[in-house]
Amino acid sequence: MAAGMVAGLVTVSGGAGPATAADASEKAGPRWTAATARHFWTDRRMAAAKPLPEDRPSARTGIRTPATDPAGSPVRRAGTGPGSSHFGGLPMIGRMYVQRGSGSYFCTASVINSRHHNVVLTAGHCLDARAGSGSLAFVPQWTAATPRPHGIFPVATDSRGLSEVWIDQRYYDRGHTKGAPWDVAFAQLGARSDGKQAQDVVGGNTLATGSGYAFPRIRLVGYPNTDHQPLTCTNSTTRFTPTDGAPGSYLKIACNDYRSGTSGSPFLANFDARTGRGDVVGSIGGWKTGGPTADVSYSPNFGSDVQRLYDAAVAGTPPARPGAPTQ
Repeated sequence: MAAGMVAGLVTVSGGAGPATAADASEKAGPRWTAATARHFWTDRRMAAAKPLPEDRPSARTGIRTPATDPAGSPVRRAGTGPGSSHFGGLPMIGRMYVQRGSGSYFCTASVINSRHHNVVLTAGHCLDARAGSGSLAFVPQWTAATPRPHGIFPVATDSRGLSEVWIDQRYYDRGHTKGAPWDVAFAQLGARSDGKQAQDVVGGNTLATGSGYAFPRIRLVGYPNTDHQPLTCTNSTTRFTPTDGAPGSYLKIACNDYRSGTSGSPFLANFDARTGRGDVVGSIGGWKTGGPTADVSYSPNFGSDVQRLYDAAVAGTPPARPGAPTQ
């Protein structure tokens, strides 16, 4: 990964029109605020949202099992790796919603501690210009039972109505396969309706770059498919270097049933169960957009490139637009 590379801001707006004329008037733009985001992303629309197409495997066995048993208790997932289980979630991790044409979609995103308390992390393939467009909003700790326990935060837009999303220029230029080492995105959020920033409401995790690949204990939290609650799992990570010609090396973790929708899920090192916080050393994505199976997940290496991307998002540095020459 070459040093000094300019991080590219991938603008996410426009695209095919939503389902109705009323929806069209609510599309992302200069008036995209917490109020309009709340009006657009109704409880029903959020519940009906699906993972972005071509995100991750849609199911481990091809047959979706329910998120909870009839009594509402979490179901523990079995498989080839350590068991994962549904739970009520963590305040700083939630769903990032994307409108694409007439469809509603989501990935997993998490609040990262930052100077202005308004930055979230997800996967690059969730927000790059080819994966989604439209009205972007982050809903922390979403569950079907309590869809917006902490409110809704719109992804900020500039004066032209372009979403404030930072993705490395090389990912946009090289695509999901050859650009896999840079499959990371940061977004700036607008304030909640009461003027509060996301980090002030739900807290955040600390970005930790340059820490390598091997961690003895990682907490992985993500939102799989249309399950009613997020999944959690704890395991170690190892370094993985593809032999199929894909560039780079990745963090690898075995955790069962992290299906489509979990892209962007943070890898939490030094997790404190009392505070629910940790250091983010990776996020599901990268090689094969996070892996070809649901029981083993991957993350790009969080090195100097990710640090520069984060710094650009925090500072609001005007980066190169998609399609600009790679430097």
